[in-house]
Amino acid sequence: MKKCNRCSKEHDGTFGSGKYCSISCANSRTFSEESKKKKSKANKNQIPWNKGVNWGTVISKCLHCGGDIEHWKSTPKKYHAECWLKVSGGYKKGSGIGKSGWYKGYWCDSSYELAWIIYQLEHNQPFERNKVRYEYQWNGKTKEYIPDFIQNDNIIEIKGYLTEQTKVKLKSVPNLTVLFRKDLNKEFEYVESKYGKDFTYLYD
Repeated sequence: MKKCNRCSKEHDGTFGSGKYCSISCANSRTFSEESKKKKSKANKNQIPWNKGVNWGTVISKCLHCGGDIEHWKSTPKKYHAECWLKVSGGYKKGSGIGKSGWYKGYWCDSSYELAWIIYQLEHNQPFERNKVRYEYQWNGKTKEYIPDFIQNDNIIEIKGYLTEQTKVKLKSVPNLTVLFRKDLNKEFEYVESKYGKDFTYLYD
């Protein structure tokens, strides 16, 4: 019989070199205080493996102020949040239910808006996002409505459908031109003939 060098337990000496009774005793180590201090000092001087690693962020230029915007590659940004509010006049990005995205610096909430914008840009028809808010009453509360565009002093709203609330807020804007799908045949024919029916791939 032999005595384990780690736990002093008697054993038959058949494990490994015969110095230890089991794998747990063979793998266990006792570090002196001096060796512990050396190991601790070495860890403090070690540079973390992930320091300075770029996790997929990129820098883009804000289309309004020209400043840097740091963002993930998968989520491109064109404006700082505060700059977007300035150029949009508070326009509610994402307020539509269609396929949305950026096109040449303009946010489109639907393919209807995208077709209209492409047509205006490619026919040199100037326009801008409307920045004026209009108040209306709904269910006893005062709400605000921001039409889509201004073109030649005309206020333009592009709609895909009507609800009772939509009808009320449209009436709050004098001389408002509302364009539905049937009113955009010219724009759709032009865009689809040039870019195909699924032209939403043009989003930036």
